[in-house]
Amino acid sequence: MSFLSQASKTALKIALIYLVVSGLWILFSDRILYFFVTNSDLLTRIQTVKGWGFVLVTAVMIFFLLQRELERLIDVRRRLRESESKYRMVVDSSPDLLYRTDMEGHIVFVSPSVKELSGYTEDEAVGMDLAKEVYLNPMDRERFLAQLNVRGHVENFEARLRKKDGTVWWASTNAHFYRDSEGNIAGIEGITRDVTLKKESEQALMESEHQLRAILEANPDPMVVYNLKGHPLYMNPAFTQVFGWAFDELKGRKIPFVPDDQVPLTQGKIKELFDSRKPFSFETRRLRKDGRELDIILSASVIQDDHDVPYGMVVNITDVSEKKRLEAQYEQAQKMESLGTLAGGIAHDFNNFLSGILGYMDLARKHTESEKATGYLSKALKATERARSLTHQLLTFSKGGEPVKEVAPIGSFIEETVRFALSGAEVSCDLVIPQGLWACEYDKNQLGQALDNIVINALHAMPDRGRIVVKAKNLQISGGGKSLAPGAYVKISVTDSGTGIAPDHMKRIFDPFFSTKPKGSGLGLSTSYSIVKRHNGTITVDSQPGHGTTFHLFLPATGEALTIQEEPPVSEYRGEGSVLIMDDEAMVRDLLGQMLESMGFTVLSARNGEQALEAFQTARAEDRPLAAVILDLTIPGGMGGKETVAQIRKLDDHIPVFVASGYSEDAAVASPAAFGFTASIEKPFLISALADLFRVHVG
Repeated sequence: MSFLSQASKTALKIALIYLVVSGLWILFSDRILYFFVTNSDLLTRIQTVKGWGFVLVTAVMIFFLLQRELERLIDVRRRLRESESKYRMVVDSSPDLLYRTDMEGHIVFVSPSVKELSGYTEDEAVGMDLAKEVYLNPMDRERFLAQLNVRGHVENFEARLRKKDGTVWWASTNAHFYRDSEGNIAGIEGITRDVTLKKESEQALMESEHQLRAILEANPDPMVVYNLKGHPLYMNPAFTQVFGWAFDELKGRKIPFVPDDQVPLTQGKIKELFDSRKPFSFETRRLRKDGRELDIILSASVIQDDHDVPYGMVVNITDVSEKKRLEAQYEQAQKMESLGTLAGGIAHDFNNFLSGILGYMDLARKHTESEKATGYLSKALKATERARSLTHQLLTFSKGGEPVKEVAPIGSFIEETVRFALSGAEVSCDLVIPQGLWACEYDKNQLGQALDNIVINALHAMPDRGRIVVKAKNLQISGGGKSLAPGAYVKISVTDSGTGIAPDHMKRIFDPFFSTKPKGSGLGLSTSYSIVKRHNGTITVDSQPGHGTTFHLFLPATGEALTIQEEPPVSEYRGEGSVLIMDDEAMVRDLLGQMLESMGFTVLSARNGEQALEAFQTARAEDRPLAAVILDLTIPGGMGGKETVAQIRKLDDHIPVFVASGYSEDAAVASPAAFGFTASIEKPFLISALADLFRVHVG
């Protein structure tokens, strides 16, 4: 007998007592009786009494034994009922779920809390298959059993369970195997707690942390979290991008990026921050790993624990170096705009004066018979042409605009421009301009300004004299690239033997207002780049510090050389009829009138568009048709050429109307037909240019 129940043990105990007592009674009572009684009749009677006495004694003995065992059994059952009542109260009142399953995972017992937690009643829950009906993910049940088989118990196993209404809740379970009365594993019993709020809080905290990290990681401003020792605990990627240090380089030490002159200010601000516990910002400077200094705005806030005890600070750094640079540029731009307006006004007035000077000298040359005077006047006219070019540069600077291009040879133009730019300079210059250079379509005034700026820039790069080499060659680009389309180009290279350009400056040399010269405006190269781009070309740079610099200009070309041929002398132009001229400058009206009168025309003059339109209408009314109309483009305080030609075209579509202006960059000068004009002529001009204009369009 390997195992006996408590009841079997009690019955066996009583039987053994009875066996022992009865055996002793039978064994010794007869011996004693035979020793003292010899009479057989008396012996029989005594044995009968003895038998009844034995029955009585054993009955009393059994009674008391059974009574004692029954009382013990009743006490055990009472205590068991009390224990069951106590534990039932615990089970019934527990918010957690107590359960048992068989080895197949079917529920055999569940506490009443199942209704509150899952929506199922006890009767509905008993018999349910955990893996199929309770676990949201059956694989969680497999993981649960795997842990249980390895350890014999499971602690705080978290999984998502399904409620009766289909909603999901998070459960944390502690469980172990339970055994039957014979010691065999009968199933699993455990306690399950609802941890949905905990998991939701954890999830919310995790999401909050992820969001916060995402914000920190995505923040374009550098951010650093410091401990009380001033050592970084966290740095976002922007810090490494801006300042160059990686977090691993700075663990356990301070960031060495505070300039010496900013240390007192920084220390004072940190003390102020921890004293007041209020966030603040201030402007200061910080060093990059490569030694470059940045202007920054530093914003800081103290980090405190749940007991308001500081344990560090978080710092946001905004790089305002570019902003301050742009502010300086904007301020410079405002000055340059004012200067441009002033330059434009001066250039416009000077252009009108040049018109008078150039025109009257041209008239004087035409009417003089002195060969010597004609020579002097021709030289004066050539010098005035250079002055006109400078005036056009001032107008380009003040106005900008599309180039007025014409197809022309470029070799002699390059040579003339370079020599003029280097007039008086103490440097040597080599010009390598081959024969057969392709012609280009370009604006001489604008391209001259661009080339002039580059040559002067080369001159300034050689403070101790040096050599400038200017080369030009034809270039056929087949594949094209990011900046140039396939086609024919003329490549102009300007090389100096100066100090070269620092690598850090290479990307900025064409930026407006960027200059390494103490008194430089930073407009020369940016203007040159803009002009070349407007000619559908580009500029590139090759430079090594200490070995000089080469600027390469690529200009679209025709692919054919254009030979400059001396034009045969043209007979003097003569016309007839009246020409209406409109200009706000009396000197220009007078000069233009004399030029036209020398060509055989009579002249009607007007100061503004209103007067010109009135004169035009009067001539039509009096049946005095005009041969042509010449209109100034810009009239201060009055109707200019564009508005006037629009009104004239309403009355006459065929009359030649010319625009005369010093603003060659204006679209009306570049594309006169688009505004109703017949053609354009730039001020100042010679009488020959005016005659050519009338010869072509008036007849």
